[in-house]
Amino acid sequence: MNKLYIIRHGKTDWNKIGLLQGNTDIDINEEGIFQAKELANNINLKQIDICLCSPLKRAKKTADIIVGDKINIVYDELLVERSFGDYEGKKINYDLISSQWDYKLNDSSNNIESIQDCLLRANKFLNKIKEQYPNKSILIISHGGFIKALHFNLIGYDENTDFLSFNPQNTTLYTYELE
Repeated sequence: MNKLYIIRHGKTDWNKIGLLQGNTDIDINEEGIFQAKELANNINLKQIDICLCSPLKRAKKTADIIVGDKINIVYDELLVERSFGDYEGKKINYDLISSQWDYKLNDSSNNIESIQDCLLRANKFLNKIKEQYPNKSILIISHGGFIKALHFNLIGYDENTDFLSFNPQNTTLYTYELE
């Protein structure tokens, strides 16, 4: 069994003004740096074996602040944020978000990574953990949309799941067990 400690990166300027980031490589801002430092003071790294992190700047900077040189950080492309395609850099609106997280609709228009594809990628990542890091405690630093996909893979979902019912917050620690 794996113990998973999952964290969304620190706040960015795009988070602050409500723009969709997706794969756009935005760094954390001063507030995000402060959030990561606060979390670093409240997390017990002695109980963690390894840190797996998205290679995007906002996650990398968050990991560097939280972990420093205390544990090994491994960057994994599977942990990048869900692509929001042509909508990246645009204002978030509820209708757009609702359609992007509708399992039955499975929208992949405008170069969006569909919800079903994102869920499959999250499942692939979890299977990789089981295979490569059995019985390890793992700190995962990623992004809101992808963490949502991890969360529902870990607790279960079906075609009627309300994926908007879980909204990962910046630098909040979520704990799971993976069997």
